[in-house]
Amino acid sequence: MLKALPLHRADLDRAHARWERLRPTLSALFPLEVGEQGVIASPLRQTSDGFRDILGLPPSCTLLVKEDSKLAVCGSVKARGGLYETFAFAESVSANGAETTLLDAIRAGRMHDYNVVVGSTGNLGMSVGMAAAAMGMRSTIHMSKDAKAWKMKLLRERGCDVRVHEGSYGDAVAQGRRDTDANEMAHFVDDEQSETLFLGYACAAFELRDQMVAMGIDMQKHVVVHIPCGVGGAPSGICWGLKHIFGDAVTVLFAEPTHAPCVLLALGDATRGEEGEADIMSCADIGLDVLTEADGLACGKASPLCCTMVADLCGGIYTVDDESLFTRLAQLVEHEGETAFMEPSCCAALEGPRHLAWVRDHGNTVSEKEACARMLDGATHVIWATGGSLVPDEERQRFLKRGRRGSHLSARSSRGVEHKK
Repeated sequence: MLKALPLHRADLDRAHARWERLRPTLSALFPLEVGEQGVIASPLRQTSDGFRDILGLPPSCTLLVKEDSKLAVCGSVKARGGLYETFAFAESVSANGAETTLLDAIRAGRMHDYNVVVGSTGNLGMSVGMAAAAMGMRSTIHMSKDAKAWKMKLLRERGCDVRVHEGSYGDAVAQGRRDTDANEMAHFVDDEQSETLFLGYACAAFELRDQMVAMGIDMQKHVVVHIPCGVGGAPSGICWGLKHIFGDAVTVLFAEPTHAPCVLLALGDATRGEEGEADIMSCADIGLDVLTEADGLACGKASPLCCTMVADLCGGIYTVDDESLFTRLAQLVEHEGETAFMEPSCCAALEGPRHLAWVRDHGNTVSEKEACARMLDGATHVIWATGGSLVPDEERQRFLKRGRRGSHLSARSSRGVEHKK
């Protein structure tokens, strides 16, 4: 399956090499955040048995949280993509100058004439804008109305040009593309089609492997990775990278809001063409409004690149209602402490174990039931926390208050995992 895709292991290795090459620049620009090593990495934390039990995982399973909610600079998984592509663009334009390194070009002020543009519901815009600001590069962030006010405020404080659109995330992306087409000094970070963005995310697989080895996790056990999913850029990149590093030992599951399951629709649509956005089913096609508190997941149409790259790699997709996001967040903080906080959208991935248990017991086919039973029998489960450290305290308290008011969750809060294998 991997060999038939348009990107290959050599592309992943080149992306990893670029991350290594960027380390001195990142260290110089973000000394407090990344330190002398210049590494953008996040902790891998094992949860308590009590929280594992709340999520419905049996004692034979290990539950880990990949805390991209604490990633340096941007506080979200988008540091692996948006920050990476912004620096990759800077590296490409700096190659035309007399300076010997990217850092020399930045210090010489050569980034001032360039503008990086992106369409975003929040965290991708933050990663691009903050990276651009650190290099003295201009940025234009087109944000949909779903974006949180505090994210817009933070970006404007960094000098970014933030433009809010009353329409959907897709409208923000379309306007970003138009602006970039009219400016030869601008670069568009395309969350729907960028291979550079995709490869930046994919390199997380090396990091997870090394951390699991360091923790003494039995690498012979099955690994189940749960990733919140919006348009699909970050989760598909991570999924593809994990498949290269872990092979068949890993199953990747995506978690989407019930009102915005764009990747579920796209990958489940048997009539979808192999290429072209027009062939991808959208939430609007079946009357879904894409209204969700999970701002980073409020996307109505999946990334074409995502659909191409993970159609045969993603192990399944489950959907989650909004109220469960806040209830799970409150439970997480109660059992794991304030430092475990993540954005509500990340908490979609916390519903995975209960969905697996429901399908194991009530699935439509024997193969579905057996697949879910295997994932609940001694596997290592990894919850990918995609953002959170930059959320203001007043927002955190509001989220937690709402979660503590939430009613008791049933064993199946929305729908089961949609398996494709």
